[in-house]
Amino acid sequence: MVSAKRIFTTILLCFLLLQYTWAENRITLPYFFSDNMVLQRQKPIKFWGNALPGSTFSASFGGESKKVKTQPTGKWAVTFSAKEAGGPYELKIDSDSSFSLKNILIGDVWLCSGQSNMEWTVKQVFNAPYELKNANFPQIRSFTVSKEIRSEPVDNTSPAAWQMCTPQNTASFSAVAYFFARDIHLSQHIPIGIIHTSWGGTAIEPWISLASMEQHPDFKELAATLSPEMRAQKTIEASQKTYAHDMQFWQKALEKQDPGFTEKWYTSADKAQNWKTLVAPDYWENNGLPDFDGLVWLRKQVNIPASLAGKPLLMNLETLKDFDITYFNGIEIGKGTWQPGRRIYVVPGELVKEGTNLVAIRLENTGGPGGFTSRHAIDLRLQEMVESENPLIVPLSGEWQFRSSLKITEYPAKPADPAANRRMPSVIYNAMIAPFHDLGLTGFLWYQGEANTSEAGKYRKLLPLLIEDWRKQFKQPDLTFLITQLSGYGALTNNPVESTWAELREAQESALKISKTGMAVTYDVGNPYDVHPVYKQQVGQRMAAEAKRTTYGESSLQTSPLYDSMLTEGKSIRIRFRYAANGLKTRNGALKGFAIAGGDGKFVWANARIEGNEVIVWNDQISVPRAVRYAWAASPLESNGANLYNTEGFPASPFRTDSPYQPNN
Repeated sequence: MVSAKRIFTTILLCFLLLQYTWAENRITLPYFFSDNMVLQRQKPIKFWGNALPGSTFSASFGGESKKVKTQPTGKWAVTFSAKEAGGPYELKIDSDSSFSLKNILIGDVWLCSGQSNMEWTVKQVFNAPYELKNANFPQIRSFTVSKEIRSEPVDNTSPAAWQMCTPQNTASFSAVAYFFARDIHLSQHIPIGIIHTSWGGTAIEPWISLASMEQHPDFKELAATLSPEMRAQKTIEASQKTYAHDMQFWQKALEKQDPGFTEKWYTSADKAQNWKTLVAPDYWENNGLPDFDGLVWLRKQVNIPASLAGKPLLMNLETLKDFDITYFNGIEIGKGTWQPGRRIYVVPGELVKEGTNLVAIRLENTGGPGGFTSRHAIDLRLQEMVESENPLIVPLSGEWQFRSSLKITEYPAKPADPAANRRMPSVIYNAMIAPFHDLGLTGFLWYQGEANTSEAGKYRKLLPLLIEDWRKQFKQPDLTFLITQLSGYGALTNNPVESTWAELREAQESALKISKTGMAVTYDVGNPYDVHPVYKQQVGQRMAAEAKRTTYGESSLQTSPLYDSMLTEGKSIRIRFRYAANGLKTRNGALKGFAIAGGDGKFVWANARIEGNEVIVWNDQISVPRAVRYAWAASPLESNGANLYNTEGFPASPFRTDSPYQPNN
């Protein structure tokens, strides 16, 4: 008779053998190796991942087949020869359990990073429905990286996959990255891959590797704040998990304290008692809520004609601050972000009825002005007629009811966000840049700086450090690095003033001393009332122009005029520019935006005129001029009418001659 012990041993061995078989068959790759991906042309093509230590399998790609042996650590890698642009290709993995990745293209891959203006999606831009309707470029693909922080560099991202450019998928693409990719794809006739890895509100420090921070004499102390103990104990990762759990409970507690939720102010059940009236679009501080931080509910009854009943509508609320939940006839149709960005929501046709309908918004503001932050009209319109020249519009501008529900001082205690320290060195780099080190790239797009505007002097060192760091970590020292200079935002002024935003733009321009860099000047497509301008098309196009000049063999192309030198000529100063070989012009009327100072260093508005590719600047009250500034303001277009362009249509970069590249701090 077989003993129970022998039966148990046999079962255990079978179980272990089965486990071994399962493990042997489990060959994994990082998530960014997926169907529909784009790989870099003209560079060796490397795949890597994990498998059972010591196991072997075969991998084939583009007509090549190779045997792969896994290292004792469980890691494996295989490299195939470089290829020209084309496809589709297939990666085949043959082992006990085979699989393949399909529809792979070879082209140019750009890693696009920064903060919220890079994160801004196509569905949030000006004329988004038209752009999305025409977003049908199957050779443009995008991989979006989830927001994460890590104590140490990791080799994979959270689950994600490459998305082909279709009207459905493109809504969530980075707008700047998409418009850049579209321009390059159409001009170069090659597939374009976008790796989109950005995080709104972040400073530059978390995007640089710890090794580079530690080696820089000015940032050793900052690097030490990410201590060995934190890295060893994975403190950051643990606190992230706890925070996500705690925030769920906090949100529920906040809803219980908000009478707008408990009494259903977003439905017609509330009979409008204790509601006041405001005029939108405008800040609520101008409408009877001075200095109010917290939760406010807004409602408006709109009359829908029979021709729109039962049809999907597009609700355009322009820009709101900070976080909204928007309802139509008592049903939530969308919610925004913790950024003062454009809100465009689809109203399902089944909610749209003839006659009176109710729009309601729960809007939370945590500091500064709140409410509607744009001056543009808000409205409802038939979704399929958005691009029409004469769409049927139901206005939403005008009188709204409002009612405050909860002051921020009355909130339940909010859990501390471990990622709220947007300056902790390297933690975003570890999670959102490091996984891609072994990928071939063409270059980087960088749209960041708003979070560092108070420290331009430090930024002049950090940005070159980031450029050097990324090129080093990717082992590709010739990678192109393209910068988006800060757009116009905030601080409208009538007289020449000091400006931290202008200093940061100057710091960004100073990085152009590094080889294979370029910069798109964008102050003229900004919005002084919204840090997230909606005209991302121009930003992408200007970045693409820089790519053509620096990377695609069109070195003779002009870019934005950059200050080169000055020459005092009696009572005037002559300004010379680079990238103005074909001449300068104004976009509208007389040349504006220049200020001039004499020996006292006090700047006043100046007269200016164009002479070919130079500008003459003067003020009749200053007999001995010493310095000139141009577009030196947070919002140069709106503050002083800055309107200098080269013949090719690129705006001149802001500058000062009194202390170039030496900001106040």
